[in-house]
Amino acid sequence: MTLSIENILVFLFLLGVLIFVHELGHFSVARLFGIRVLVFSLGFGPRLFGIKRGSTDYRISAIPVGGYVKLAGETPEDESSGGGDEFLARPRYQRLLVLVMGATLNVLLAIGIWWVLLQTGMEEPAYYHQAAVVGGVEDGSPAAQAELRVGDRIVSIDGTPVTSWKQLHTEVTLSPDQQRTLEVERAGTRLEAVIRLASSTRYQLGYAGIRPRLGVVVQGVTPGMPAAAAGMQPGDEIIAIDGQPVNDSAEVSELVKNRAGARIRLALRRAGEPLEQEVSVSATPEGGRIGVALGVPTILQRHPPLEALRESLNLAWESSGLMFRTLRKLFAGELSPRTMSGPIDIYKFTGNAWEQGKVTFFALMAAISLQLGLINLFPIPVLDGGHILVLLIEAGLRRDLSDRLKERVMQAGFVFLVLVMGMVIYFDVVKNFL
Repeated sequence: MTLSIENILVFLFLLGVLIFVHELGHFSVARLFGIRVLVFSLGFGPRLFGIKRGSTDYRISAIPVGGYVKLAGETPEDESSGGGDEFLARPRYQRLLVLVMGATLNVLLAIGIWWVLLQTGMEEPAYYHQAAVVGGVEDGSPAAQAELRVGDRIVSIDGTPVTSWKQLHTEVTLSPDQQRTLEVERAGTRLEAVIRLASSTRYQLGYAGIRPRLGVVVQGVTPGMPAAAAGMQPGDEIIAIDGQPVNDSAEVSELVKNRAGARIRLALRRAGEPLEQEVSVSATPEGGRIGVALGVPTILQRHPPLEALRESLNLAWESSGLMFRTLRKLFAGELSPRTMSGPIDIYKFTGNAWEQGKVTFFALMAAISLQLGLINLFPIPVLDGGHILVLLIEAGLRRDLSDRLKERVMQAGFVFLVLVMGMVIYFDVVKNFL
């Protein structure tokens, strides 16, 4: 993990936008209903600087990992003037809308970002949408022990149909150290394979040891190198080298590395048409090189406005479902707490996304904004969802709960939240520094 001024600024920008939008939701509805707003703060702790307009102090505070809006008469402990512009003096439905609008704006921000990106163009690996055909099996892996073979098509997992590699990847990732029954199609015949998935990476995610048929595409050609002299172009897809099919960039690099000083015959696909080229391999101290940057084929998703809106809503729905499924598995003990990401992980992801380009960065911002909005609606005291739950209970009872009871509930919620955040930060440190 690299600490740099640029990465820190990008991280603070992302957090700042998400916090500002969330608090703007509370602020705007409160002002709409005539509730007096005392403070609109980005950050917690001591006030660094700001400006006061009317009754509201717009400020930047010292700890840049959150924010808040302070409303007049927000809690029974606040000094009350007895005016109708205080939060607790307003009808319950108005208080409910003030509370819910912060999370709502975070969700709408996520949908809005995806809507724009899906109109301008979002790239994702082409294999995501391909059938789950095995392109490679790692030696000694769970897939090898289950006797899966190259060319097998995985049709279902535990009876759930599998329609794409993206779906298969999700199912495997969320099932570390668990046994799954696969339905496999091999040479026109259906058979069952029982696989005991392992866990891998510092996040202890599920691992099967199978690879898709990734494909290899030329992303860049170095001037003056053999590939440029042979006429290779960005966008060329490499199918085979000297008649040997290649599945990914690692295989291409290894074959080229071992042919230093030789001439190789490349089977390519350019704009959908087959093409063959011979390329001389330069000898370097590291082995053979032809001077290309390699990647995987991608699909550009670009839609007109109405279709992009529909796709962004679908993406928000799928992402929400995946988040709730992950949380359920966490509480059931089927996933390690290491899968949760805290501020250190988010800082790292933000920096990596920024380096990959603005589309990747804003797609990450959308994903985090959606999760922030949904998590804030959880019925946990201290969070917006906890306050909303109390309001709904009071509406059902048609009377207010006692201040003492609400205080105890909020204290318990605060302790629970501190424990959860402590665990997340602990594993953040373990994953990234230990």
